[in-house]
Amino acid sequence: MKERENRILEYIIEHNRVGLEELLQEFSISKRTLYYDIESINYHIRNCGQIKNIERSFCYVGNYHSLQDILNNTDERYNAMENRKPYILYQILNQHRKLTIESLADEMYVSKNTIVQTLDEIKKDLAEQGLALKTRPAYEIAGDEWQIRSLYILLMQEDNNLLNHLQKEVLAFDRAAGLNLTDYSLATLSQFCSFLKKRFSSRKWISPLPFKDEVQQFPYYPFIKNLIADMPEAEQIYLGAYISSLPSLNAQVEASRIKHYVETLMMQFEARTAVSIDNPEEFKKNIERHLLSSYYRIKFRFPIANPSLEEIKRNHGSLFKIIKNLIEDESRFPDFKGIREEEIGFLAAYFGGYLRGSKTGCGRKNKVLLVCPNGLMVSKTLEIQLYNYIPAIQIIGNIALKDLPDFQAQYDYIVSTISIPDHENVLVVNPLLTRLDIDMLMSKLIHISAMNVHFDVESIMHLVKQHASDVDENKLKQDLERLLYKREEKENYQPMLKELLNEKRIRTADYVDNWKSAIELAAKPLLEEGTIEQTYVDQMIASVEEHGPYIVLADEFALPHASAASGVHELSMSLLIVKEPVDLLGKPVRLFMVLATIDNSSHMKALASLTEILYDDANMKLFQSGDISAIMKLIQDKG
Repeated sequence: MKERENRILEYIIEHNRVGLEELLQEFSISKRTLYYDIESINYHIRNCGQIKNIERSFCYVGNYHSLQDILNNTDERYNAMENRKPYILYQILNQHRKLTIESLADEMYVSKNTIVQTLDEIKKDLAEQGLALKTRPAYEIAGDEWQIRSLYILLMQEDNNLLNHLQKEVLAFDRAAGLNLTDYSLATLSQFCSFLKKRFSSRKWISPLPFKDEVQQFPYYPFIKNLIADMPEAEQIYLGAYISSLPSLNAQVEASRIKHYVETLMMQFEARTAVSIDNPEEFKKNIERHLLSSYYRIKFRFPIANPSLEEIKRNHGSLFKIIKNLIEDESRFPDFKGIREEEIGFLAAYFGGYLRGSKTGCGRKNKVLLVCPNGLMVSKTLEIQLYNYIPAIQIIGNIALKDLPDFQAQYDYIVSTISIPDHENVLVVNPLLTRLDIDMLMSKLIHISAMNVHFDVESIMHLVKQHASDVDENKLKQDLERLLYKREEKENYQPMLKELLNEKRIRTADYVDNWKSAIELAAKPLLEEGTIEQTYVDQMIASVEEHGPYIVLADEFALPHASAASGVHELSMSLLIVKEPVDLLGKPVRLFMVLATIDNSSHMKALASLTEILYDDANMKLFQSGDISAIMKLIQDKG
């Protein structure tokens, strides 16, 4: 396939269903050109599936595992710019041999002109990170050493041959330090040590780091010097911090610290979103497991790829903003200062999957059995990757294929690197998860993507023909495709803040006797409109009496709300501004924003806008001023 055809195919796969106009705009091509490209794509992938136009949207219909094999084929994969760039960067940083335009073109089965274009794009990407690509006397990436090493860490995550690079020094270190690193971590550390040796030989050193004292307290720190001879202290600190970020079977952080952060996150999420988390212990356990493995990666700011980040932002943008504002609160989460968006995306994915499962009432099918055809090494590596990428997953077993017939426990899916006949719900993935693997798994396990199911229409056709006669095959096939690949219903409409808060719903007062009266006065516009009943006001007050001043979310700002089970007829908001602060169980409040919800999600966009507005001190002062005209202008502009 040509490069643009590869990009179109990957775009459709990544976005699940794409409208005609979106494709024309994304690739700046005519309708005729697009249809020519689709025809060519379908010829190349004819043995595993087709791109089809169903209900005015393009989607892939076929076997995703077979498609992955085609996309990974060396002759084809480097036709795409996004596959060439990481390959070239990885080769430059590994310094295995002298690179030339000719040698790169031969390796990737592309023209020399294509390599030149790719190098130009690499230079632009590096410039955005404050780095530069030097070409003489040899290819080299120049700039901040921490940034260069972070780039290499990301590139390693795409290396499907990592498991072939175990070093005896790393294995000896793991035994002596008693870390019990996973196979994946041992392989990653081996590769990274090889990379660091090359950096040291070129006298590329890291600057002294601010977490020296903490790293030196790690029990394994005295053994780090055995990994690479003659390391300066700053490099030992850096490598010690990096090792703490690797998945290990022995947790490197105190469980009590993680438990505290998770409880704080859940409490703040419920308070700020008016969402009550059902089965909080299960929810807490899943998030704790994720943070146990990612805590030091987040704290020391080591990077990780999140292939579904854009999908998460697109499908759960409002929720992502809310989680981002919560977790970036340094007063509550000091260890997560500077947290990367990729990490926030993982947390938002789980919250989003939870809310979606709650809304549909279908629950979360996240119990997974890992099955390995040749012993447990590969499945153990898969286990760690799954925990890294999908915090909600619950792995109930890790067994060899020969033991599967005798396995008795209940599970929702089998995850394996091979197809397993005579077993339902088998998810086949690569030993090192690809972007398609992760997207498919997140879709199945936490409903984060619209790509919830992949059907093999041909197999269904074959089954139907076994049990029916006089079937119009063409008509049946068309009807099946319309049914199985129809556009997923849109999420419930989420109104904006400016649609929920108007002048009639904003009241001011010089003085209010107490916080109960303030909540009643704040809710009065909604009572008058009939969007809520008095029972809802009573519930808001009772909730504060039972749980304390949890509705105070910022200085002098409270968000009274209660369960949407009764007393609410329509999603609505109202605001009371009091000139003199009201004592709300020990906390002074001047702004009472009543939120009346009808479900767990339809108010998220409005809350995300409100959160962004009130995190600006100037906006908060404007609200406190009581100038209703100015407040409405601000809401219209930003809400």
